[in-house]
Amino acid sequence: MSESRYTVRQLGWYQPPHGDPYTRRVPTAVPVAGFDTFDAAEEHRRELEAGARAGENPFRFGGCSVFFQSSLDGMRLHDWLMDEGIDPPASELRHGDWHEWWAAFAHTWTEGQLHHAWSAFDKVRFFDVVEEPQSVAHAVVEIVWGLLERDWNAMTAGTEGGRLMGVYRRAARAERFRAELSRDRNAGGGRYRYDRRAGYSADPHNPIPARQATFYEALAVPSDVPPFAGVGYLVQRRAVIDTFAGTVWRTRPPADARVPVALYAARSDAVEHRDRLAAESRQVLNPFVFADPAHGAATEGAREELAALELPLPVPSGDRRRDWIEWWDLCQEDVSDEQRAAVWRACDQPMFEVLRVEVADE
Repeated sequence: MSESRYTVRQLGWYQPPHGDPYTRRVPTAVPVAGFDTFDAAEEHRRELEAGARAGENPFRFGGCSVFFQSSLDGMRLHDWLMDEGIDPPASELRHGDWHEWWAAFAHTWTEGQLHHAWSAFDKVRFFDVVEEPQSVAHAVVEIVWGLLERDWNAMTAGTEGGRLMGVYRRAARAERFRAELSRDRNAGGGRYRYDRRAGYSADPHNPIPARQATFYEALAVPSDVPPFAGVGYLVQRRAVIDTFAGTVWRTRPPADARVPVALYAARSDAVEHRDRLAAESRQVLNPFVFADPAHGAATEGAREELAALELPLPVPSGDRRRDWIEWWDLCQEDVSDEQRAAVWRACDQPMFEVLRVEVADE
């Protein structure tokens, strides 16, 4: 992709319910500012990052393993801290010990020591900078819906993405298509709410009628597809948040919702981007926060595949998600990248995919 600009994005973190002490990384990223040069974008990112880190404990993020906070293992992290005169109580600690140590002593460090310490936590980041093309395409998606137990009379919009309906090079054409699709739905009945969906400020206590509701969205996607190419290759991400956000769904939104990520003219470029995103996700995410073991890793065939990997800890005997999350946290220090990728493949569906799509110019 050419003629780039640099976008500062806020990375997604989520605090699961029911006793999980860790704020988990999620694969969402919300653009907050755009710049013509990397240096300007990076300066802005550092300012935002410093504000987000203030008063935080890095060992509260990611999961119950230093793997989820740093590319350094425990021993190398110990040495890194010692280089700046920071003295951890032992060279090898349980994860809870790291957390308690930071809480007890971080406030005593100089600003330089604190900056040095945070530099080790490359996996606890709140903002990043990505290089993107100046041009964009526009993907029209249908919002998916669920029902909440506390409000059976109003449909609740899925938190992100939707079902792909079409891809257009021009914003005006995408908006026209979106309006055409919306016309029949707006003429229907029912009440709708958007309090779980990003970008909406709807009052959760006052659902809106169908005639005022939004059923389709046109989403801008970075693209290098030239005019009149006719086709492109869309990198999509699984809309993960609906699979784990809260436990009050009576009927969850369908699992087929996707978030458009980038559109490429060449399939090889799209596949390379997909594989890079998947590899990055395996380094910072616990897949069982999103994927239901009952439909993937806990099935009989998947259990046989996992057993053959000779993982450091026995696979959980049941299909309770909390057990699988804890198990995978505790495996991290001793698994290889190949084993890690195999466990991700055992989950019920991939996080990223490439789809060949028609791209309309008019």
